[in-house]
Amino acid sequence: MTPQEKLAAMKAKSQAVKEPEPQTEIEIGGVSFKGGKIFVVLTALSTLGGAAWGGFEFYNDYRNMKEQIESYVAPDLSGFQEQLSVMEERMATMDITVEEARNYTRDAKNDLRKDIDRIEAIVDKTESRTKQVQTEAFDAIRAMEKQTRELLDNAEARFDNKRDALDLDTERKLKDLEERMNNTIQRVLDNPLAN
Repeated sequence: MTPQEKLAAMKAKSQAVKEPEPQTEIEIGGVSFKGGKIFVVLTALSTLGGAAWGGFEFYNDYRNMKEQIESYVAPDLSGFQEQLSVMEERMATMDITVEEARNYTRDAKNDLRKDIDRIEAIVDKTESRTKQVQTEAFDAIRAMEKQTRELLDNAEARFDNKRDALDLDTERKLKDLEERMNNTIQRVLDNPLAN
């Protein structure tokens, strides 16, 4: 087929009038429904059916629960009552024991507080006395150091005076000795026959 023939066939095809396809139609209770309306009706009917089924299930559960409530028999709780009375007696005994323990603890706490206060007072007095003794000891040490320095200074001055006196005395004795030796030598030299 040539292109011209193809074109002609296409034009003929497009010009051909199409006949509409027949639509599906449903009639219910004298009312007819066509096309898309059928889907709306089917949706509404399925919703109503689902609601009716849910209502039935709810009613059925209600009836079953009502039967169970009517057939309920309260259990025998006398054994629990006995156990509760025994536990109440134990609790009363424990309350007394707890109160005694609380009183004992309070007394012990007060005694400890008194002991701690007494020990703190003793420690404070000891610290005060220790500081006082320490101050007195430092004062005594300073006084002894001062006295020792004075004694050393006095002893040093006396030693210096003694040394100076010894130096002077030794020097004087050496001069006397030198002078006597010089005199003796001079005498010997002056008189060579005297010896």
